[in-house]
Amino acid sequence: MYKIGITGSIGTGKTTLANMFAIFNIPVFDADREIKKILRKKEIKQKLKKIWPLIIKKDHIDKLKLREIIFSNNIEKKKLEKLLYPYLEMELKMFETVNYKKNILVYDVPLIYETKTENRYDKILLAHCNTKIQRERVLTRDKISDTLFEKILASQLSYDDKIKFKPQVINTNNRLFILIKICILLTKILIRLKSKNGKTKINT
Repeated sequence: MYKIGITGSIGTGKTTLANMFAIFNIPVFDADREIKKILRKKEIKQKLKKIWPLIIKKDHIDKLKLREIIFSNNIEKKKLEKLLYPYLEMELKMFETVNYKKNILVYDVPLIYETKTENRYDKILLAHCNTKIQRERVLTRDKISDTLFEKILASQLSYDDKIKFKPQVINTNNRLFILIKICILLTKILIRLKSKNGKTKINT
């Protein structure tokens, strides 16, 4: 099984990149999507209410307020991570169990380097784009303030820090360019897997 990790700062196009792999019927584990599902669990809401009572209103989580809290205070951010990450790990293991026969799996995980989990993957792709485009994407998509965007950005490793790990950088300014890069990358991986497994059929 060949594992590809996709990472990058907020708004750099990680999901777009992951969706390109999905076009080729490759299973994708989307960490952000799984976190959203976890946050809908009743037990999680109850635990969140004990820690931050003001973010729960009529059984609904005020995600904007939660973001403002955790990205303004690193201690609060660690509390949330400690609560959610065990659930995320369970979902990840379930994903791998369901797809154990697949030769290639893709993981859309924003904080690979921050959580020091880079050794889980055979290859890591770093999504990167123009800063102006990144800002526009986030402010339009998430409806957050420029101040909160800067706080979120500051909580993540910078691009310069991430490239020290020598990932394969994918520029996400252009969707066609991404698709071409993915096609080339998959061709190389499939040739490598076929060479390694002889005549074994490659199941993506």
